[in-house]
Amino acid sequence: MNSDNNYIVRFTLNERIQHFLLFISITLLLISGFALKYADTSFGQFFIRLEGGFQARGIIHRIGAVILIFVTFYHFIYVLFTKRGQEQFREMFLTVKDWTDFKQSLSYRLGSTNEPPLYGRYSYRQKLQYWLVAIATFSMEITGLMLWFHNESIAILSHHILNIVYVIHSYESTLIFTLIVIWHLYDIHIASHFPMDPVWLTGKISIKRLKKEHPLEYFKLFGREGKK
Repeated sequence: MNSDNNYIVRFTLNERIQHFLLFISITLLLISGFALKYADTSFGQFFIRLEGGFQARGIIHRIGAVILIFVTFYHFIYVLFTKRGQEQFREMFLTVKDWTDFKQSLSYRLGSTNEPPLYGRYSYRQKLQYWLVAIATFSMEITGLMLWFHNESIAILSHHILNIVYVIHSYESTLIFTLIVIWHLYDIHIASHFPMDPVWLTGKISIKRLKKEHPLEYFKLFGREGKK
């Protein structure tokens, strides 16, 4: 644990770079992907023009795909071969406590209890967001590669199967948009720390905020007596 008087490091530079690359790749993919999906609408035409035309849109989409594949591989190596990565990955495991926290959080929001759940390093919402994005990203990469190398895919699969792959890829992009833009950005940034939570950029969280939002992690780091 690295700390100063009022802050501790929550995310290392390595982790922030991974998050930033994921942010860039998904932004490029969503903008260029929706431009194609809604190409027959004024919305789609606007983004195609913004991206420099239909051919440029395709190049941007492939650049985003390469970045996404790279950061997925990088994250896999980070989790598999570094102590810090292994520790962070274990913190993402869903446990019985997460189910209990969900029920208590629901009761707290409905006014049935006065006590909100006590979270550790990650809440059940953050864990769910991680796993859902991870699963959707992996699926998007597989289907995307099949569409990118469609000639090779058709040689193995039928044209009808590839059409189904396209539909899956298209709807998955909508799912990722919902998870990241509507849920993740709202939950992490707008609802909790409007207009933006700076932790994803600085990597630091105040000890006061840590105690409030992640009390179990605070107790783990500083004990029940608190920071001296």
